[in-house]
Amino acid sequence: MSRLPFDPALGAGIEGRRHELFRLAAPVFRARGYRGTTIKALAHACHLSPAALYHYFPSKAAFATFLIDEKHLDWDSTHIDPDIDPLAQLRMTVDLVIDVLPAYLLAVDLAREVGRPLSQPQLARFFGQGEAIFGRVIAAAASGLGPEAARELARRVLAIIVAGPTTGLAADPASVRAAAIDVLRLHLIRAGVDADRFDAAMVPG
Repeated sequence: MSRLPFDPALGAGIEGRRHELFRLAAPVFRARGYRGTTIKALAHACHLSPAALYHYFPSKAAFATFLIDEKHLDWDSTHIDPDIDPLAQLRMTVDLVIDVLPAYLLAVDLAREVGRPLSQPQLARFFGQGEAIFGRVIAAAASGLGPEAARELARRVLAIIVAGPTTGLAADPASVRAAAIDVLRLHLIRAGVDADRFDAAMVPG
């Protein structure tokens, strides 16, 4: 699988493994909440022994809040792979964000249960990270857009993706994806991106 601009889960090493384990444990956390979830149940969901799970997370609280405690990327630290078409990277970024957003929202809820609710500035920082990453990828895909215009377009796309889950009016992922792609198409074609090339690149991989 190609490396995305930001996807620790696709990387090698312990960070990638932690992302994988959180994904496996997410259904347990959702069903039982933080307080109702045991290390034994988490380990079972991850196909590990409790002792093996402690190799990756020192405590249940550390497991629950892993995603909000990890290192965050910004415009300058976002990787753009020179060997992958920027439009393809943009498509993968859209798909990845739609895919991983529920896990991040779960982590925010779990942090509240742990007694570490995120403040408005912290929540804004999370959104700002997505804005910077998306903006960086958009700018690479459309050289006719400057950084500020790319960030503004990133805000619009993120608002579409985040609105459903955070308001409780979640549309199905395919509809969310289509709406995000439509907005990107409109603005990137205006910025000089070939329409046929864009459409070909956005076909789900």
